[in-house]
Amino acid sequence: LGGVGVISYVLLSVGPHFWTSRDTGGDADEGVAVFVESIRWLGVRWGMRSAAAGLRRAGFRGEFLYWKWHAGWRGWLVLPAIMNRRLLEREAQRLADFVSARKRGGSGRPVFLLGYSAGGYVLLRALELLPAGVCVNGAAVLAGAFDPRRDLTLAGRAVSRPIVIASSLCDWVILGIGTLIFGTADHRHSPSAGMVGLCGKNRSDVNQIRWRPEMLRCGHFGGHFTASSRGFIAEYIAPATGIKGDAKR
Repeated sequence: LGGVGVISYVLLSVGPHFWTSRDTGGDADEGVAVFVESIRWLGVRWGMRSAAAGLRRAGFRGEFLYWKWHAGWRGWLVLPAIMNRRLLEREAQRLADFVSARKRGGSGRPVFLLGYSAGGYVLLRALELLPAGVCVNGAAVLAGAFDPRRDLTLAGRAVSRPIVIASSLCDWVILGIGTLIFGTADHRHSPSAGMVGLCGKNRSDVNQIRWRPEMLRCGHFGGHFTASSRGFIAEYIAPATGIKGDAKR
């Protein structure tokens, strides 16, 4: 029974990353939601399908953009992606430039950012690099692999509502032991914010969503690979980020 339970858990956690249909696009006039990828371990684009499906379920009709920031071979090996400071900084600047171009086009179309795992750090750093006066409509970090003591004040100034930080104490393997040994994306050897949540002061501009057992029903089992489940995105992340629906806490 134990073995069956483990296999079922793995299939339910990993399966949606493959079984969910690919997003067929959206109306750019309705805005854009940029999903900043996690490290492509095993070559999988983790969360690409489930996040898009969750946003659609929440009523988002705009363009969904999957944001790549590292080569496939780096994803297979993991460490060359998360430990390369120049790569992370360069890709954060590239994302900031993209957002600036979208927002300065004068169209008034909304821009939302979602970052998964190490991609959450790329997102936060991009917000810090945005020019003064450029502001996105909402931002969320799912299972973020960054220092829980990081001051998000500067990043928060570039978002029109509190940044959403989703965390789970159950994510202790990758964001606990993993980043304690090998380091977070911002190069601190500690459990990540995606596990323990944010610590310290200057958190008034942050909306922390911590995993609770009731989230099981929407497909988030507390682990790293279900932090981007479509039910969790639709019921918690999309509303809290301002993308539609009624926010749950």
